[in-house]
Amino acid sequence: MLRPVSAAEPLPSSTVILLREDVGEEPFRVLIVERHGSVTFPGVHAFPGGVVDPGDHAPHGATLPPGQSWAPAGEGDGPEEALPYWIAAVRECFEEVGLLLVHRDGAALPTPLPAPIAGLRARLHAGEPFAELLAEHGLVPATDGLLYFARWITPKRNPRRFDTRFLVGRAPAGQDAVIDATECVSCRWLGPRGALALYERGDITLIPPTVRTLDDLARFASVDAVLDDARRRVVRAVQPMIVEVGGEPALAYPDNTGHPDVAPRTLVLRDGRWRTA
Repeated sequence: MLRPVSAAEPLPSSTVILLREDVGEEPFRVLIVERHGSVTFPGVHAFPGGVVDPGDHAPHGATLPPGQSWAPAGEGDGPEEALPYWIAAVRECFEEVGLLLVHRDGAALPTPLPAPIAGLRARLHAGEPFAELLAEHGLVPATDGLLYFARWITPKRNPRRFDTRFLVGRAPAGQDAVIDATECVSCRWLGPRGALALYERGDITLIPPTVRTLDDLARFASVDAVLDDARRRVVRAVQPMIVEVGGEPALAYPDNTGHPDVAPRTLVLRDGRWRTA
């Protein structure tokens, strides 16, 4: 769940980009939630996620994705400290939209979820530790299926700061996203370009890291292509620079894809919207 923020240090956070194939105008869709008016970023549309909890440091059999590339020491997360962010993403996803990314004895759960397992969500909301709830049913977080896509740190000038790991993976088959109606008031599956078009028209509200991520996702022709790329990415700890472009406020995002052929992106605040320059 999202926590109150303070101005000083960025809060360690995770967000999860869940993808599913589509047969429409775009090859896949991504799950977007609308934040409640009483939480951080009220009314904003974003990916499910939040701040890392102390309980997220209990692994209970969870592992990181095999073959994931990692940044050199001192430049970003390494496998020895990354797992709590992956567990936080699984927990937040279950809390906010009821999608449970777990396996039991290496196999996916039957769908719809059995009532005792679906009922774990209410117990999680009531404050019971996530790791203990999963262990009760022999469940292990499917963190090995979430790949590292980006890490963005809020610029120092912003009084509300987060250090957020963006993870990407397939939506669990057979499960339906259902909002908690507390932190999220709606959710929907949108193609990356479609989501950006809604934002450009003023139909939804996005914050810059979400705009930047959707812009990145829009380059890919399939879910497999996204995941293959994410597995090879060397994600570093970086933050955008606050600059001006043509006299307008802008955020210059350094490259975080590992592809020299992909130009760094700059978002310009124009007519109340962050737009790619």
